[in-house]
Amino acid sequence: MQPLWQDLRYAARMLIKTPGLTLIAVVTLALGIGANTAVFSVINTVLLGSLPYKDADRLVVVWDKLFSKGVDELELSPNDFFALRDRNTVFEQIGAVEKTNLNNLTGDGEPLQVEAKLATANLFPLLGVTPLLGRTFTPEEDRTYARVAVLGYKLWRSRFAGDQGIIGRNVTINDHTYTVIGVMPAEFEYPPSGSNQLPGEIWFPRALETDGAKRDSHSLLTVARLKPGVRIAQARVELENIARQREHESRINTDKGVRLVRLQEQIGRKLRASLLILAGAVGFVLLIACANVANLLLSLAVGRASEIAIRLALGASRWRIARQLLTESLLLSLFGGAVGLLLAAWMEQGIRLLGATQIPHVERLAIDGRVLGFTLLVTILTGIVFGLAPALQASRPDVNETLKDSGRGAKGASHQRLRNGLVVAEVALSLALLIGAGLLIKSFWRLQQVEPGFDARNVLSLDFTPSRAKHPSESLAVFYQQLLERIQTLPGVQAAALVNNLPLSGRRGIEVYKIEGRPEPKSMADAVVADYQVISPGYFQLLGIPLLRGRAIAESDGAGTPGVILINQAFAERYWPGEDPLGRRLLIDFNQRWVTVVGIVGNVKQSGLPYEAAPHVYVSYKQMPGSRSLLVRTTGDPLNFVGMVRSQIQAIDRDLPIYNIHTLEDLLAESVAQQRLNLLLLCVFAAVALALTMVGIYGVTSYAVAQRMHEIGIRMALGAQAGDVLRLVLWQGMKLAGFGIALGLAGALALTRWMAALLFEVKATDPLTFVGVAALLAGVALLACFVPAQLATKVDPMIALRCE
Repeated sequence: MQPLWQDLRYAARMLIKTPGLTLIAVVTLALGIGANTAVFSVINTVLLGSLPYKDADRLVVVWDKLFSKGVDELELSPNDFFALRDRNTVFEQIGAVEKTNLNNLTGDGEPLQVEAKLATANLFPLLGVTPLLGRTFTPEEDRTYARVAVLGYKLWRSRFAGDQGIIGRNVTINDHTYTVIGVMPAEFEYPPSGSNQLPGEIWFPRALETDGAKRDSHSLLTVARLKPGVRIAQARVELENIARQREHESRINTDKGVRLVRLQEQIGRKLRASLLILAGAVGFVLLIACANVANLLLSLAVGRASEIAIRLALGASRWRIARQLLTESLLLSLFGGAVGLLLAAWMEQGIRLLGATQIPHVERLAIDGRVLGFTLLVTILTGIVFGLAPALQASRPDVNETLKDSGRGAKGASHQRLRNGLVVAEVALSLALLIGAGLLIKSFWRLQQVEPGFDARNVLSLDFTPSRAKHPSESLAVFYQQLLERIQTLPGVQAAALVNNLPLSGRRGIEVYKIEGRPEPKSMADAVVADYQVISPGYFQLLGIPLLRGRAIAESDGAGTPGVILINQAFAERYWPGEDPLGRRLLIDFNQRWVTVVGIVGNVKQSGLPYEAAPHVYVSYKQMPGSRSLLVRTTGDPLNFVGMVRSQIQAIDRDLPIYNIHTLEDLLAESVAQQRLNLLLLCVFAAVALALTMVGIYGVTSYAVAQRMHEIGIRMALGAQAGDVLRLVLWQGMKLAGFGIALGLAGALALTRWMAALLFEVKATDPLTFVGVAALLAGVALLACFVPAQLATKVDPMIALRCE
């Protein structure tokens, strides 16, 4: 213990003696360690964080797959759910929840839109969660669809002020009275959805057994608990067998399969690739920081060569010297880790702002025990990594030569070779990271050039859901028509229209259709599948969606007139290639109604800019009630019209809340928010790597100039010009940069293929990006070498020779 304490005291004194070097090293390490800590805290929250469920490692999510459509996460239908529930032998329980988002809470204040979820009675016991207050549903309540409700904690606190006497109290949902039987704890949320704009959630019984409608409609988010000892691979095999059994029971199910995913994996699935790439990026930044600090310690070791030689001459072992130097590097690393934690906390704030809607549970980002343990481990490993090579190098001097002060050149040359190797590694790592950032920049630029298919300028969007009790289907069209007429008369409003699913929202209403005159499909691969959009007349004109052929939806297309639809260009090209769709008829599967194609419109991106436009059909809200989004084109800032639009809605129905208020331009920006987040974070880390590399090249070149001062003086005394010296120094520095760039290009070719999933219309080996980034780094290296090279040209030969 005493020798360790002595090493620490001596290390502290040595660091205090060189405050400038210590400060530079601590800041450099803090950048690397802080970036790693911040990214790990996100990984910890999204991918590793414990779920608030009992034995969460046994919970799995069950999805349907449609092979021909490339869909691998389709909600189960009730019929599929029953088949899995009744035939499996691998699950303890299987439950489901259906998200509706279609419930208006009235009474006790302003009308409020809440996130409604229809849950099977066994969902809460399956997850192993007990309510904070009261109870959850009984099987009998589930079978009879009893008017009971379980409140989410957030809704209970915000709407009912955390009233402990809420159990047994009645609440009004969609003009129906429900009795509150329970309140869930604060940490409970299922399905885990992360950030949510709605003010809370509420659960009702799903009543699958008594609900005879839409038995084949895919709407159930299904979760199951594996039996003890059952592996997920075993469960997958059994579920695939059940799916094959179902093929023989359904005329169009031969294209289907089942996908089983652990619940923890499902939560972070969309971010997994991005987070792993960011983890690699910050790992590169830390390695570059280590190389820089190792170079600093090598510079310090040259000045301490005599001290170390004397200690060795007096009997100290090389291990004792190396241990002392490693203690200094570890102490330096601990200082860097402490400052890095502060930087990580600051970085987390930025990540919360940038990833508010992209990172699940971003509000839970915190430096907890696991993150602290990770930071401590990284700090110790960092101290060893950057301190080991200098310690070994410095503990092996030629004692005789060093004491005679005649071995300086040899030892300096030995140190210089190691420093050069570290700089080559820095350049290679930095180049690989910069190429990754360059690929994302080019990809994002390409994505920004994609036409969404509509004009988003000056368009306000808001959602509302009329209560079916107050506005039944037969009168809903009248309500919508009155609302549109009122809003279109407002000053500054150019047009208003309705749609059930906003463009770029990702919301889709997928239905199966039959084309008149064609045989029944033998499988889902042969079925006519398309998104349906319920719109009002004027929708296409408001958004600037071109009418390619035929006519648009008209006011005269009402409930008592023949059914008509419009299709988009993607639908026409897929299902009527080389034919004229106008006048052809389709049967809509879910309501068994024949409709006639009267027009063809341009494609609109529904799922996002990176995705191909899917086949769409458009029907009138008068022939198929169900719209819930209102679009208003204005002459000025759309958000300035929210109050007027709200007043017109509540003039017709004072209990109707509105929510999801934004502009279409904001929605367009939000559709690429994940790509923007990836780009910003990687570019920031690449910029830090570039700055550290520039400092490293500058430091090595300056050190080489100092070591060769005598040689430069002789050259200039013998007639060398300033330009000759400049070229000599630049050549030495650029040679190292060239080796690093060559290694970096080879490494980037191998590594960037893992980024393919994050790129849009850009190859992971894009030659222009590789060449451009290599040229950029070469230019930065040239700039870093130029300053010490310029100083070398100003050396006075007489002073240099006299110093020697």
